Amino acid sequence: MRLYRATLAENRMLRQGLHLLELEAPALAQAVRPGQYCMVRCAEEGSFDPLLRRPFFVHSIEGERCRILLQVRGRGTAWLARRSTGEKLDLLGPLGQGWRLPPRLSTLLLVAEGFGVVTLALLAQRASEQGLAVTLVQEVTQLPEGYPAALLPEEVEYHLVTSDGGAGQQRTLLTVLGDYLSWADAVCLGVSRETALQLRRRFERLRRPGFAQVAVLQPLVCGTGTCLACALETSRGPRLICQEGPIFDLQILMQG
Repeated sequence: MRLYRATLAENRMLRQGLHLLELEAPALAQAVRPGQYCMVRCAEEGSFDPLLRRPFFVHSIEGERCRILLQVRGRGTAWLARRSTGEKLDLLGPLGQGWRLPPRLSTLLLVAEGFGVVTLALLAQRASEQGLAVTLVQEVTQLPEGYPAALLPEEVEYHLVTSDGGAGQQRTLLTVLGDYLSWADAVCLGVSRETALQLRRRFERLRRPGFAQVAVLQPLVCGTGTCLACALETSRGPRLICQEGPIFDLQILMQG
């Protein structure tokens, strides 16, 4: 973990409230692994309002540039969305433990709940670069909330599921995953703890331990393990999502 001063090379609005920021950050681009994140300072120079940094997963990397996908949700992210090309940003990272794929994979299933897709995007890029067959399934409430599929490598197969039926028929992750599990050598999930527990029970019946990993979606407040707000109960004792996660073996999650 270290402090970076990155130059904003591009701020592209994809749709209202959704931006793709491209940062000149050579050292970060070299250091970060899929599933790791950075805490970004979202305040003017000399100001501490807002006080807390905001967490962002590295979405993709091209050369010495890192991209982050920004969803405007409050004052901090709104401030960041207004930044202009050439401005400097203050980042702390890379933080957390990344995805750990088993050897000799050929097929990889990625499963996202809503904006949890950001935990998987860099993994999709790296896996497709290594020649893996990658499928991404995302569940959203409404069709407009879907991931901009044009941001994915063209080799990645993308499927959108909407709980309101806007993508064709009303389905959820729990109802569609059976269509893909027999195909996949491994599964990586970016979902809430509650959804992860439901999926764990299904995977216990169908696949071996270690088959699935999960990025547990929970607010990351400090990023350094100081506030203890992200403690997660596991079969190996309490774990801090911000430091010992956000990636865990799905089988160690416990009902809290």
